[in-house]
Amino acid sequence: MADNLLEALEPDVTQMREEGWCVLDNVIPADVVGAVRKEVETSEADYNAFSKESGRWERNVISFMPKFAEHLANERLLTVIQQLLGPQVRISQTEYKIRPPHYELVRAYHSDFPYDLNQKWHIPQPFPSAVIGITTLWMLSEFTTENGGTWIVPKTHVDLRNPRGKEDGIGDRNPLDGEMQATGSAGSVLIMDSRIWHSNAENPSAGKRTAVVVRYAPWWLNLELFGVNTATIPSETFDQLPDDVKLLYEHRAENREPTVWI
Repeated sequence: MADNLLEALEPDVTQMREEGWCVLDNVIPADVVGAVRKEVETSEADYNAFSKESGRWERNVISFMPKFAEHLANERLLTVIQQLLGPQVRISQTEYKIRPPHYELVRAYHSDFPYDLNQKWHIPQPFPSAVIGITTLWMLSEFTTENGGTWIVPKTHVDLRNPRGKEDGIGDRNPLDGEMQATGSAGSVLIMDSRIWHSNAENPSAGKRTAVVVRYAPWWLNLELFGVNTATIPSETFDQLPDDVKLLYEHRAENREPTVWI
């Protein structure tokens, strides 16, 4: 890792430790983000059709968007993530987050896996004082307060309470003190400590809001708990991924022995 890169990213790493979130601009360059966005928007229908016919646990989401996959090992992004999770990381989940124009939604504040208290595979409260998951939201269209940037509550990654904690009296459906909307240009990535309280947002605008959620995990975390995210990547598709992206998904490659995660 180049010392000058780490030095340049030190403010982002510090913000992650202190605030629980940051936004990296231009992770997907402006001259290609339009093509990536089109691929993601088009492929969602293909993925849904395949899943309906074959079963929703039969093929990993990333198989349907190879142009997007090329960016998942971005050096700046991984540098920030590795400062929090350690040098060996994997991708635990990939998920479309496309919201149509005039999309209505009531807030649903929560923390992500492995801290989501609505999932049976969660760490019990109080959560340990350690980073065990990183959630990234890839903004493929511009995210603004007008089209509904993701709601976050800074510093809640170190709060022992949780909006879904039955005894905490917070509630996940209401506006919360200190909440803000994360915004960024197309190609930016919102990085969150998976403990931070956050919520999807409505889209009152006349345009589509397109994003992909990708969650990163340390090498040692058990990822074999939820079927839709254990779906495999066909060998011929996996072989076309860049080598540094293969490292992130090798545990999902179909019909092959892992060479790294053993």
